[in-house]
Amino acid sequence: MTDLSRRKSKCIVQFSDAVRERGKLREVVMELTPYGMRVRLKGMRVAFDVSPASVYNLAVMKAVAAQRAEKKAKKGKR
Repeated sequence: MTDLSRRKSKCIVQFSDAVRERGKLREVVMELTPYGMRVRLKGMRVAFDVSPASVYNLAVMKAVAAQRAEKKAKKGKR
């Protein structure tokens, strides 16, 4: 489940998805600011800045790859 916290100048979203880092499962936290996004793992200080354009481009590339795989699977069934 996603937890959404509001602050004055930024919005923090904590996802239920977990990533294994240093032997522990840690939840993904995304901080939305007026200038962009920061992604980090809960309990870790290291954060990565991500632009909204790069998130969109990655989503488009994943969708295109899924469509190609589906089309390729249909061709293989014939």
